[in-house]
Amino acid sequence: MKKKKLKVQVAALAMTGAIAAAPLTVRAEEASAAAPATISTSSTEASATAAAPAASTATTETSAPAASTATTETSAPATGTEASARSTETAAPATSAETADPASGAEVATSTTEASATGATVTESTAAEAAPVRVVEAPANPTTTVPNNVDTVVPDDNKQGTDIVAKAFPIIDVDTSITPEEAKGDGTIGEKNPSIPAVIGHVKNKDVVIQGDLSIAKDDSTDFDSTSAAAHEVNKEDSYSLKADLDVNAVNNAINASAKLNFLMSRVKIDTMETGLRSTFEMGRDLEGSFHLPTDLEDAKKHYELSSADGSPMMYRINYANSSFAKDRVSIAMDLDLSKYDKPKSEISTFGKLNNLINKSAKKIQLIMKGIKFHAAHGNVEETETATEKTTTAEGTIRGTLVGYMKADVSLGIKGKASYVWGAIQNEEGRDFVAGRDRVAGNDSGNNKVDLTVKMTTTESKVKPVEPVQPEEPVKPAEPVKPETPEVPVQPAQPVTPVAPSNGGGRTGVTPATPSRTTTPGTVLGENRPTASTPTAPVGEVLGENRVAPVAEAAEEKKGVVLGESRPSVKGVSDRASVATGDYNFTGLWASLFGISLASLAGFVVLQKKKEN
Repeated sequence: MKKKKLKVQVAALAMTGAIAAAPLTVRAEEASAAAPATISTSSTEASATAAAPAASTATTETSAPAASTATTETSAPATGTEASARSTETAAPATSAETADPASGAEVATSTTEASATGATVTESTAAEAAPVRVVEAPANPTTTVPNNVDTVVPDDNKQGTDIVAKAFPIIDVDTSITPEEAKGDGTIGEKNPSIPAVIGHVKNKDVVIQGDLSIAKDDSTDFDSTSAAAHEVNKEDSYSLKADLDVNAVNNAINASAKLNFLMSRVKIDTMETGLRSTFEMGRDLEGSFHLPTDLEDAKKHYELSSADGSPMMYRINYANSSFAKDRVSIAMDLDLSKYDKPKSEISTFGKLNNLINKSAKKIQLIMKGIKFHAAHGNVEETETATEKTTTAEGTIRGTLVGYMKADVSLGIKGKASYVWGAIQNEEGRDFVAGRDRVAGNDSGNNKVDLTVKMTTTESKVKPVEPVQPEEPVKPAEPVKPETPEVPVQPAQPVTPVAPSNGGGRTGVTPATPSRTTTPGTVLGENRPTASTPTAPVGEVLGENRVAPVAEAAEEKKGVVLGESRPSVKGVSDRASVATGDYNFTGLWASLFGISLASLAGFVVLQKKKEN
């Protein structure tokens, strides 16, 4: 049966190391079931996912396997007879019950809008997902590796089972495939293909199909849970590590069986060879979460690690430059690594040496991804309520896949070809609890998928919080009254200048001087007190203080010398009088002077009479 003509496609997993690096793959038939995968008929969406539709539009009748929605490096979709051949064996019709699986996060995009078997609406493809993160890594030494074209040889991430092709006419002619269903029992390869040589025909189907399992733990913990007993409880606050355990004994078994096809097989020369693996992990449509996006090569190595689980040396390494990292999907590429050998190319120069290399490499490998966060789940929702709160539990699924191949051109007198293609299925012992529950219920759609289910619980209080009392708006204070502008004080009237006496006798009339505000030595206390501003005496003003100075009257001419007659100024007397008596008319002063004059005159007369006597 030349169903797949995968001559050029198979051997990646044959090299144990190759398989080790990648997460398990989902069956091609269940790809669409696993999740409506985003299949776009437009060639412009090659970058939308590393898993492009396996079949071209010309072979859609065979049902193209659903491609994952992850945005990985561009990989050309399989075309022509190869794609259709693969799809006839591994891809179930898109409308079958198997093609509809809510666990997958992919969406099928076609040129028309139609409903899937699960009732999900398939819409026309829109804008491509955001470009995935890439890291820069120096290419490996070409002498220590071989070409890796896994993206073109095995474009469908959901490939499951094994394809073996060996052609060296007329000596060898092997072309067979083992499906995931055939790998469940103890059937042999020869039961389906009696013409196959016994050395291969006696091999059990399950022994040439890679198996894997996913488990989860909190970051920095080694207590991984495979979720075979129950969905793993996660929360938003913590970050988690996802581990893919891969049993790649199938690779050794297939190569060992091929080495026995002819006694000369060990001497067959390997003229050209290529191999590679690809593992993908993605959040299902019922789960909101995110994978770690590396910032550089060192960060990528810290969060994505491939290692041996049985102590044997690894034959493959992660090619970080060809891997892609998106929020909801990561794709890990793995290359053959012969850097540990002094003469790497000689290790694969013949089929016998290649067989020996694979037998010495790790049979059990593990890929660990760290820094995974979960935000919400939407599957299998259950609600419980009490008087005070409402509790909601929901489940969501992470899906892992692993595909790989190895192919070579060989010669030993005649030319030949050998190829192996692998797609991992779920390990029976570690089967996810939810998938096992589906199987018990009679639904086998999830039996072969490498899934892991997580559960999230949210609690909502039903007690309505008391609304805080809003404070009253404070009263706005009234605007203060603006004070009136004071009136300008009235300028006081200038005092009238006194008139000088009419004759030269007596005291000469002098205009009173304005009192000085500066006190000088020898002046009478209060002499320079300022005159009141207005004629009207204010409260506290000395009576008569502000009276207008009287006009000096003409003094009678008297005989003799009048005391004080020759004083140059009356300013001092005037001031004193005004200060002491407040009498600007000098009434008291004149009376005193007149009395003194009379007394002096009387004394003078008395003295004169005494002299005469």
